[in-house]
Amino acid sequence: MKIKIVIIALFIIIGCNQSEPIIPNVSESKVTAITIAIEKASPGVVSIYRNQEIAQVNRWTGRLKSLKPIQSSGSGFIISKDGYILTNAHNIVTELSDPSSSIINIKIDVVLPGGNHYPASIVGVDIRTDLALLKIEGEDFQYCEIGDSDKIIVGEWVIALGNPKSLFAAANYQPIASAGIISAINADFGIDSSSGRLMNNMIQTDASLNPGNSGGPLVDASGNVLGINTFVRNDSENLGFAIPINYAKKIGEELKLKGFVDRRFSFGINVDEYRYGQDGEIGLYINSIDYDNSGDNKELYKGDIIIGVEGYQIQSYNQLQLVLANRDTRPGDTIKLRIQRENEIKIVNLVLGKNE
Repeated sequence: MKIKIVIIALFIIIGCNQSEPIIPNVSESKVTAITIAIEKASPGVVSIYRNQEIAQVNRWTGRLKSLKPIQSSGSGFIISKDGYILTNAHNIVTELSDPSSSIINIKIDVVLPGGNHYPASIVGVDIRTDLALLKIEGEDFQYCEIGDSDKIIVGEWVIALGNPKSLFAAANYQPIASAGIISAINADFGIDSSSGRLMNNMIQTDASLNPGNSGGPLVDASGNVLGINTFVRNDSENLGFAIPINYAKKIGEELKLKGFVDRRFSFGINVDEYRYGQDGEIGLYINSIDYDNSGDNKELYKGDIIIGVEGYQIQSYNQLQLVLANRDTRPGDTIKLRIQRENEIKIVNLVLGKNE
C-alpha cells in the first residue's frame, strides 16, 4: 500500500512539473526571419535625392523664359563594394511633355544608412525598362546581396525597403521596411503608352509601397534582393510591382559597359502589308532580302508572307515592332517567324543583325 502511494505521488509531481508553462525570453522572441532579413539588407539601401532645373525657352525667340527648380526623392541600393547603385530611371530623369522645355543641372545626392551623403554620377539611364545605374566614389561600401528572381515562389515572404515619403531621414537615416508576400509573378502590362516603359514579367506583392519606395529593393526572407520596387496600381489597395532582379542586373551590366542599352537591330528584309488567303487575311509580304545583312535571314525567301512572330499574329510592321519591343529584343537574338510559303505554313528562325 505504501509503495502504491509513493508511485502515485511521483506521477503527480511529474505531471505538475510538465504542466508548468515555459516562458520564452522576450528578446529572443522578437527575432524572426523578417527582422534578420531587414538587418542583413538595410546597410546597402540608400535614399536618392534629385535636384534639377527645367529650362523653358520661348519657341518664337529662342530665349530662356524661366528656370523651374524640381526636387524629388526615391530609393536605390548598392550592388557592389565600389559604389554602384541600381534604381529606377524615373528617380533620375523627369519626362517632359512640353517640347519647349529641357532639363539642365541635374544633381543626385545619395544618403547612406547612418546619414553620410555622397554626390552620385549617372552611369546610364534606360527609360524603356525604367532602370538607372549610379556611382558614388569610395571603397568597401556595404551592399545588398543579389538573389535569383527565377526561383520566386508565390506566397513567400518579402520585405520592401526604401525611402517612402522621404521618411528615411526621420528614421535616423535607416530604410523604412514593409512586409508582405509575393502575390503573383510574370504580371504583364505591356508598354506604357505615355512613357514608353516596358512593364512585362513584373513581380506582384502586397508589401506596402508608397511614393519614394520606387528604386528600392524587394528582398526575400534571407535578405537577398528579388526585385526593384517600381510602381503601384492607383485603382487598388496593396498591389505593388517590382522589376525582377535577374533582368535588372542584365540591364545594369549593359549600362555599366556602354552607358546605354543598344536596341538597334535590323531584319535585312523589306516588307509590305499584303492580303492573302480566301478570307483576305493581312500579312507582311517580303519583297526583297539582303542576305549580306549582319543578321542571319537565310531561312527566308522573297515572296514569303510573315503572318506571326513569337506566337503572336501580326498584320502590320508596327505590330511586329511592338511584339519585339515587348520582348526587349536585341541584336543577336533569335526570333521565330510564322510564314506562309506557297500555301504552306512554316516556322522559321531569324537572327537579328546589328543596325549601325
